[in-house]
Amino acid sequence: MVEVPMVEAHAPGPDVVARAAALRDELASHRDEGERERRLPDAAVEALEGAGLFHAWVPRRFGGAELSLRTMVDATVEVTKGDASAGWLVMILGCGDWLTGLFPDKAQQEVFGPDPDTKVCQVLAPKGTARRVEGGWLVSGRWAPASGCLHAEWAMVGVSLPAEGAAFVLVPMRDLTVEDTWFTLGMRATGSNMLVGEDVFVPDHRVVLRGPATRGEFPTTENDSPRFRAALVPTLATFLIAPMLGMAERALEHVVGQAGRRGIAFTSYQHQLDSTGFQVAVAEAATKVDVARLVAHGSADAVDGHAHAGTHPGLLERARLRQRSSHAVQQCREAVDLLVNAYGAAALSERDPLHAVVRDIQTASRHALAHPPSNAEVFGRALLGVDPGITEMV
Repeated sequence: MVEVPMVEAHAPGPDVVARAAALRDELASHRDEGERERRLPDAAVEALEGAGLFHAWVPRRFGGAELSLRTMVDATVEVTKGDASAGWLVMILGCGDWLTGLFPDKAQQEVFGPDPDTKVCQVLAPKGTARRVEGGWLVSGRWAPASGCLHAEWAMVGVSLPAEGAAFVLVPMRDLTVEDTWFTLGMRATGSNMLVGEDVFVPDHRVVLRGPATRGEFPTTENDSPRFRAALVPTLATFLIAPMLGMAERALEHVVGQAGRRGIAFTSYQHQLDSTGFQVAVAEAATKVDVARLVAHGSADAVDGHAHAGTHPGLLERARLRQRSSHAVQQCREAVDLLVNAYGAAALSERDPLHAVVRDIQTASRHALAHPPSNAEVFGRALLGVDPGITEMV
């Protein structure tokens, strides 16, 4: 089992969760525009900024809130109920702020000093190359999908350094170009296009090695709060559950809300809610949603519990948390499948809200960090004491 140190694992954040929930109708009203333009509308971005959702994981010394992981999960769930793409960007750009807070102080000052509301998108897979020069590196590559890049001033991208291995580097967006490549089934308004860079100079203070970071070996910084002692991959993996959970809860709300108005074709049922089969399907879906939320809360408390205690989870615990995240994501997608089957073919009509949920969750739940076979293999290897050398991202 994952052992949570006996500390206050999460700070209360009811205000930001309530503010996120209050945005639901407004975000939903901008959804069609976002789908057409394949980017989050400026009005939606401004609403999220006004609620403090793009500032929640900026270091406190730059004016950020440093909210708990559990609070951020709950707030992102509420945002996602209004617009899945908006929820996704709250997660992605929030992680960009948090990861930047793990870099040396000089890098943080460059990013947040001029404007604490600066947004940082990321593509962490080492899709770039680097060549050593005096004072840093010349970085080249093509990185995608870069969710939020159309709203970001900085990008954090993965590169492979000769001898040192994989690393994360911070690059101003002005040093990169954006190729319009994001044509997808769902999550269209995330604007997750391709970033391209050629011989971009990155000074040494804007480089963090991936391997040590996954083991909790971060540069020494002025960020002395528990938020910036949290385990890297467990934080990312746990936060990934939030938008999936928001989509599944949105689907459940809709199906339950319509059950007294819709019948079941070719049966005597005038109302779906009178059907035993429908009742069972809804119950199974709701249970999967409940499991996903329990996993998200339990994992968030474990991650933040270690951070508050000043400890770092071992390999087995980190592998277990990544596996739990994958399982929770699967539970959310399966819940939506159950609800669509129970609801009927109308779910696939563009006029029905379920249509958007189906497309979005089918797209979002394929994120590499939620890949079921890989996560199961990493966890199984860790359980059996076999070298889990297939990835550092544990």
